[in-house]
Amino acid sequence: MRLAGHDGLSAVPRPGVPAVSLTLAGTLHVSPVAVTAGLEGALGVAVGLAAAALVRVSKADRATWLLSGVLAGTFAAHLAAGYLATLAFAALFLAAGAMLASSTPSSAIAAAGLLGAAGFAHPLFFPFGLAILAIAAAQAFRSDRAEMKRVVLAAVGGGALLGAGILALLAGPGPLAVDTSKDGFLRRADLIAELRHAYLDRLVHHWTRYVEWASLPLAAAGSRDAGGFVGRFLRAWAIAFVVGVAVSLATGLAPADRFITFGFVVPILAAFGVVRLWRAMGDRRLVAVLATGALTGAMIAGSAIAWSREAPFMSPLEVARATTAASYAAATPPGSPLLFLVDDADETVTFLETRAANVLRAAMPPDRIRDVVVVVPPASGAAPIDREALSRLTAADAASAVRRSGKQPFTFVVVPFDRVERVTPPGVASPSLVAKGVAMYPSVAGPSEPLDALQPSTSGSIVLTTLATLVLLTAVGLGWCLAVTQDPLVAAALAPAFGAGAIILAAIAAERLGMPLTGSAGPLLVSAFAGGGGYVVRFVLKRKAGAHPAP
Repeated sequence: MRLAGHDGLSAVPRPGVPAVSLTLAGTLHVSPVAVTAGLEGALGVAVGLAAAALVRVSKADRATWLLSGVLAGTFAAHLAAGYLATLAFAALFLAAGAMLASSTPSSAIAAAGLLGAAGFAHPLFFPFGLAILAIAAAQAFRSDRAEMKRVVLAAVGGGALLGAGILALLAGPGPLAVDTSKDGFLRRADLIAELRHAYLDRLVHHWTRYVEWASLPLAAAGSRDAGGFVGRFLRAWAIAFVVGVAVSLATGLAPADRFITFGFVVPILAAFGVVRLWRAMGDRRLVAVLATGALTGAMIAGSAIAWSREAPFMSPLEVARATTAASYAAATPPGSPLLFLVDDADETVTFLETRAANVLRAAMPPDRIRDVVVVVPPASGAAPIDREALSRLTAADAASAVRRSGKQPFTFVVVPFDRVERVTPPGVASPSLVAKGVAMYPSVAGPSEPLDALQPSTSGSIVLTTLATLVLLTAVGLGWCLAVTQDPLVAAALAPAFGAGAIILAAIAAERLGMPLTGSAGPLLVSAFAGGGGYVVRFVLKRKAGAHPAP
């Protein structure tokens, strides 16, 4: 988000969430930390509301669509813990499914826009979404050709919108090419066997967190009751879900647990299964209440337990020390490489390195983010293959940064990220302590206040930002929803997802035309344009319908 605000959206590979984050931060006047946390909560709610709208459009009864929203919304906790791009994609994709179920020309156009916005949120998930739509369209080949054409046109329209945006984003500074996760490092080091083992180990250790294992039998039973396009859409999602997990486990091309956390089809179908179980028990109301209540509670509890175990990946001490280091980095000549030593005595250094890099870059002045290079010193003795590869690659990164810049590098040691005592060889300069927990070499005359320093946020501020974000997204999206659907409940439920999609598209278009997304003026104009456009379209459509009443 901070890099995109300085360099432009071309500097990030997934521009959707940074675009909406910058717009929300400027419109609501909140910090990057608060808006990031607030957007996690708001998008989690948007997922649940979009799932409820999807099922309601299918003419399911009230209990089914309400329960679908509750189960899908609570299941979003697995993504709201930090996977913002995937979470945004899920909300927009579910909203697009609800639009395709509405079977009107205007709703198909809206679905194309939502799919395009989803692609900007997470381009790598866009092919997976297309696969789901392709399977759904194939199921309608014999029974409903009009539905098949509608799905295909929406997918093509969304793809064309995404393609045009990607071409527009080629102008400007390119994406920051760094490892933001241990998976990225293992892939860059060509340690494929270790990467596959990490994926499998993650799935084995986390499988108890996912409510899907408890809800799979209910989902299988509920799949019989989902009819029409929504039934075909959910069955297509289930097929793609199973294939995605199987291929991931077999090839190691992607983490299988990422497909599982995106498997909102399971809690939605499980809601159908719970209602089916209730009806099957007939007049035995007490047994029905106990059985369905226990199953629903177990599924919600799974998400609640997973959420309660989450912890921030950035501690106050780490951010404070990184901010101190940033104040000294700001005093170095522009463009000079900033080398940060990161080390730990055990094998967790391969995870620590990428996490430290994320924290350090987030705390840097935006114009110095690209200068940060994390270096893991060679181990003093025998080391695992991934540790050796990490030391080799980071040393090469540092040498490349120095060569490209042609300037003297500055080396930093920030204590939360380097706790290993090393003996400096004779004749070699070592970093000197410039502040508590921060050492550097060569030192500078004194710190300089870093521009736009990363500021913490309180729990209360995050709660208020979440509510404000949800209200703003709803206000922006409601006009568009009312323009394409006649059901006010569906419109209200889809409004946050529509708002996120409208802001993503409007922010990318405005930024590409030269409007900055930092400050207040640009974000306010983007919010006004994204939201006002929907109400104008609704007004025009109503006037047109009034001028040409149906016979």
